[in-house]
Amino acid sequence: MSGDAATSQTLKEAAAAAASTTIEIENDEAHDRLLQRSPSTQSRRSSTSSNSLEADIEEAKDPRKGSLTYLNCVAIVVSLQIGSGIFSTPSEISKHVSSPIIGISVWIVAGILVWTGAASFIELGRRIPHNGGVQEYLRRCYGDAYGFLFSFGYIAIGKPCSVAIISGIFAEHLNSIILPETWRTEWLNKLVALLGAVVITVVNCWGTNTGASAANAFFLLKVVGLFSIVVIGLVIGVSGKGNDLTAWIPDKVAQETDEPVALWVLVGEYTTAMFGALFTYGGWETANYVAGDMKNPMRDLPRVINSAMVIVMVGFVLANVALYIVVPMEALRERKIVAVTFGIQVFGTLGGIAYSLLVAISCLGALNSSIFAMGRLIVVASERRYLPSFFGDPEHESKEEETFHYKNYLRGWPSPIVSSVMMLIQKTETLRWDHKVPVYALLLNALLSSIYIVFGTFSFLLTFIGIAEYIFLFFAILGLFILRRKPEIGEPIPRTWNINPIVFCVCSAFIVLRGVITDPLQGLALLVFNLLGLGLRTFIVGADQKGDVELLNVPSR
Repeated sequence: MSGDAATSQTLKEAAAAAASTTIEIENDEAHDRLLQRSPSTQSRRSSTSSNSLEADIEEAKDPRKGSLTYLNCVAIVVSLQIGSGIFSTPSEISKHVSSPIIGISVWIVAGILVWTGAASFIELGRRIPHNGGVQEYLRRCYGDAYGFLFSFGYIAIGKPCSVAIISGIFAEHLNSIILPETWRTEWLNKLVALLGAVVITVVNCWGTNTGASAANAFFLLKVVGLFSIVVIGLVIGVSGKGNDLTAWIPDKVAQETDEPVALWVLVGEYTTAMFGALFTYGGWETANYVAGDMKNPMRDLPRVINSAMVIVMVGFVLANVALYIVVPMEALRERKIVAVTFGIQVFGTLGGIAYSLLVAISCLGALNSSIFAMGRLIVVASERRYLPSFFGDPEHESKEEETFHYKNYLRGWPSPIVSSVMMLIQKTETLRWDHKVPVYALLLNALLSSIYIVFGTFSFLLTFIGIAEYIFLFFAILGLFILRRKPEIGEPIPRTWNINPIVFCVCSAFIVLRGVITDPLQGLALLVFNLLGLGLRTFIVGADQKGDVELLNVPSR
């Protein structure tokens, strides 16, 4: 979008979709679209360095009259969490557990963990009543550098990894329909995933995006798929036609070796399984964004969070129970397309095709929403001076002025680079200026996502995104104890039980550390990313202070 007016229009459309009780938001892409509720306010606050207590109070004094009821908000928060991941992550989790009962336990433990986090976020939202979510919480608790690192990590790791995962799920389900099994190689899946991400990016570059009604349809597809698995699986289980339940006991599962497995190794396996479940539960951290549109947020927000968590936990746990009832454990471990495997087991080939189409289409909707939102998020980050303004909206007075500026800046650069950059600027100027499409932001996201698609594996990406995300969530919720030490102005703010932030911080710290120990290369990669982020921030801040790097930050009109 371009500027405040266009962004406001996008947000009004998102609010209208929310009011219709269902909204298509894929895990992490839901976070993005709601995060943009007031980017212009965020930009102005960041650019003027308005961190004073007085400014915070004034901003908090302007509450909007909400229109969403309790049921509206429950529907929205549930939609934030139900994504395409539920149709593939059960396979990854099954690879790291010894029996179905332990696999189901992983889902329950992960659900309880995110519930404690969501309960803590309720208090954080009350203490910092501003849009921005985790980024704003980190900025208020630890300083702007932490807010920047979260934004950088979300743009460089979180969203591109998520796009890569969804693209991979789409490719595997599509290939299961159109290709014989002997042709379905890993690299062919990557190629189809890459094509899917590129096509959706091109569609968004042409200014075409899914409307609210289509978004609701994509969400409905996922709910229908999940609900059908639960009902059919439980009916088969009750009828006694499912798998032998005695095989659910750990010591009844055939082991590859008779050697006892060390406890520390088992913990590592279960931690890796946890990352799969946590990715699927993703979206809980965005629940605070509905508070601004609630009729009675102080009363309803805790009720909404608790109700939504019960619905999602029960749905995910029952879905996995149904899968284990119908599909043998070994089959789940071998094939990531668990919904297709379920359909084949119950209905034969036609059932597999039906579930393949259902998941593939819902993945396309998820990709569209995610890529659409990511483009806008990068624009917001550039407005806050978290990224070079090159990725934001055009900030010159005219197309001619923009062309003159970049020709001037690139003077002295190698001729092929100058020609390529100027051709890109001129070829995209109509889209950027007339149709307000964030082309450069979309291309940046496509490039990063493509790297993860080509070089990442499903297991690697799940763990990588989990470690990266939960590092920031750990510090955000730890900041609750910092905020509690500050004097409160006005009425006392209700506190969540101390056990909630304590359990979340202890557990998230443990799984992050164990994840890094299990795969040190991922920890090293995250360290490198953070150092790059700090370097980029130093460069941009230095450019702002000197005012001599116009390519980075052109003064706003």
